[in-house]
Amino acid sequence: HEFIAYVPIEFDMALLHQLPTALNVYSTSANALQSTATRLKIVKLPIPARYRLLRIAVEQFWLPYRIVTDEIDLLHCPGYIAVLRSPVPVVVTMYDILAITHPEWCRHANRIYYRTMLPNSANKAIRIIVPSNAVKVDVIHYLNASPEKVNVVPLGVEPLFRRVQDERVLDEVRRRFQLPGRFVLFVGNIEPKKNVPTLLNAYEQLRKRDATIGLVLAGAPAWGDGKVVQCARKLGAICTGYVSDDILPVLYSLASAFAFPSLYEGFGLPPLEAMACGTPVVTSNAGALPEVVDDAGVLIDPTDATELADALYKVLTDEALRTQLVSRGYRQVQRFTWERTATEVIQVYELITP
Repeated sequence: HEFIAYVPIEFDMALLHQLPTALNVYSTSANALQSTATRLKIVKLPIPARYRLLRIAVEQFWLPYRIVTDEIDLLHCPGYIAVLRSPVPVVVTMYDILAITHPEWCRHANRIYYRTMLPNSANKAIRIIVPSNAVKVDVIHYLNASPEKVNVVPLGVEPLFRRVQDERVLDEVRRRFQLPGRFVLFVGNIEPKKNVPTLLNAYEQLRKRDATIGLVLAGAPAWGDGKVVQCARKLGAICTGYVSDDILPVLYSLASAFAFPSLYEGFGLPPLEAMACGTPVVTSNAGALPEVVDDAGVLIDPTDATELADALYKVLTDEALRTQLVSRGYRQVQRFTWERTATEVIQVYELITP
């Protein structure tokens, strides 16, 4: 048997270690696994990923042909959209359905495409994998999916996210970004659903209590209000732009607290990454975040800047609370590994292919 998947490298490796069969990965780019996995076959799609319309055409019309010629048994599409003409059973992963539940947070082109394709994909799929119960509820309600075919499989935290203790590395990143002694960290794209304006409002209130506390926004501007970064800098916040994966654990480790007041997340990896690095977390009570964080973080109403400011101040000043959150965070993050994700995905496969 062979499976097709579009999946991250960490998941590929975990899946390969557990699958009793071969795995085909159909990708628009070279895959780093090719040289390390003997049961993995990489098939490069004949179109660059940046040409979106052509890529969609290849996926919807060329892949069904390859499924037949490669004798594929099961197609897993972990990028929201199913191959609608697939001649074999299809599993699709949907991380959220924001184009339907919150279209105002989506670019116009994405809104049109996903509002058309998500219902069709839900109908085509024999199983739908979602990362949280929050998304499961949405898929059942908005896409009229049968509850029995929607399976919750949480995502995993990469092993690279762990507390950095090398003072040379820590000092280098401090100097690179001119970081203050204590700061609140936010990680994510600067886009409407991330709710950065509320964080800036909270930070303005926080500085009135303690002017030495800094704010670091680690993420690239995506779309929406282009003035957010400008406003942040006027308040004295440090905007790093895009930060590579080798630097992120250092920033998490240096931060005094991590703030993530997102208006909605289908899962929400950044709070778990912060916990893995030993940083106390303040995040919102929206979407899947309460499921992911549980009692290992402070949950706040993401529309209330004063509540966010109060929570951050308490986390920054209450040592007993900080110690408790760090301990609970380390415990909580152990629940989310790519090995667990792979195991549970295979269990979904086995429901289809005995």
